[in-house]
Amino acid sequence: MSRWARMGGMMLGLVFLLAPMAGWPAAVPAPGGPVLTLPQLTEMALQFSPDVKASQSEVKFAKEQKNEVHGYRWPQFDTTALGGVVPNAHLPVQTTAGEPLLQRDPKDKLHGVNVFGHLDFTLIQPLYAFGKIAYREGAAAKNVKVKEEAVVAKQGEIIMQVSQAYYGLILANQGKDAVKEARSYLSDTKERINRLIVVRSTNVKETDKYRLAAYEGAIEKSGAEAEEGAKTAYIALKALTNYPPNQDFQVPTDLPNPSAAPGTLDTQIQTALELRPEFKQLKEGLVARQLLVDAATADRLPSLFLAVVGQLAGAPGRKWNPDPYINDWFNDNGALPMVGAKWHFDFGILKAKVNQAKAELEQLQYQERTALMGIPVQVAKDYGDVQTNYKASVGLEKAYVNARRWLVTTFSNFDMGLGKLDDIWQAFERYGVFRGDYLMSLYQYNLAMAQLDKDTGAYRRKLPAETKTAPQPAVKPVSLKTSK
Repeated sequence: MSRWARMGGMMLGLVFLLAPMAGWPAAVPAPGGPVLTLPQLTEMALQFSPDVKASQSEVKFAKEQKNEVHGYRWPQFDTTALGGVVPNAHLPVQTTAGEPLLQRDPKDKLHGVNVFGHLDFTLIQPLYAFGKIAYREGAAAKNVKVKEEAVVAKQGEIIMQVSQAYYGLILANQGKDAVKEARSYLSDTKERINRLIVVRSTNVKETDKYRLAAYEGAIEKSGAEAEEGAKTAYIALKALTNYPPNQDFQVPTDLPNPSAAPGTLDTQIQTALELRPEFKQLKEGLVARQLLVDAATADRLPSLFLAVVGQLAGAPGRKWNPDPYINDWFNDNGALPMVGAKWHFDFGILKAKVNQAKAELEQLQYQERTALMGIPVQVAKDYGDVQTNYKASVGLEKAYVNARRWLVTTFSNFDMGLGKLDDIWQAFERYGVFRGDYLMSLYQYNLAMAQLDKDTGAYRRKLPAETKTAPQPAVKPVSLKTSK
């Protein structure tokens, strides 16, 4: 891209060089469609992006995981229903006073069969779990925050992609316009050189025709590169925004003017520590991992619960026995509330799970330290790039403006017979270099600003309202030692 930007600047220099000789042509008509700015294109891209929507789906999944954990606070009802055949049975009778009861249908005899139905049910309401539920619910809530920050990070990537295509399209269009304008004047220049050669003017040489031909070849090459660069950037913007294929749009004709980097390096680093989604993910993840460590530790303690246990069974061929010491599994019903405790013991499994959770927490802690070291370095580089390209664009603007004056002066001297065409070529080439470097410095400046916004997280302040995920203030975790 730098090659055609540089050549585009050289062609603009040629335009200014030949301006005294001919009138400027009419402006090249712009393609149809509305002029869309970077914020408009960014909003369209964020609303369409499948990557952003995929990240938002992960947020929904994380919320349902939290709802799942929260559901363990409420009663759980289990039931089992069975059916089949069973031997008939009658109540025992006493034939003689003082004698034992006579079993008319002993278990080792079959006296006909009939159907039966049996239903067992258990209703359990947790009462106190020493944090097993609460810790995991807190960790799941933090995981939701992690996934929300992942959405913001993905939005930052989309914004950067749109910025690269947007500024690249403007730069390519400027190169295309320069080439178009230069072509119209090359023909006039060729005629002037040929005319001066015919009259044997000492101000031109035969080699000037070859030099001009070389510029014509360079123009064709630059024009082709600019055209392809503009097509690629335009297609990229359409793909990123899902713009209708049968409709067109335009972008502004000039790259935005530069300004000094906002704030100081220290304020930019502080902004990154406060707003950058990756860093906020780490902070939320650290809290979640600590809660999981606490949950794994709480698994060593019992869980208290309230339960209602009962059964409902019936068999037409069996008589119901009212004896409270006899329970007929095939023909009886009843329910009993009770309280209970469930306590799991093992010889190393729970300890290993606690240590696993602690290891994962330790990993995140080291990642946080790495981020604390790396983020300032990255922000400092971005900040330096903004400052460098800002100063470069200011200096190069002065350079190419004065190079243009140089061109005009040398051309005037040439017309008055006080200069040579070599002086014009030299001034033209310097103007082309300065103009091309100026355009490239503007392009790099705007990309550097976009990169600085991305790496500090400042872009989240400018997200469209419907896609904006506001940063949450840091909250000290509430003690969960006496919760479920």
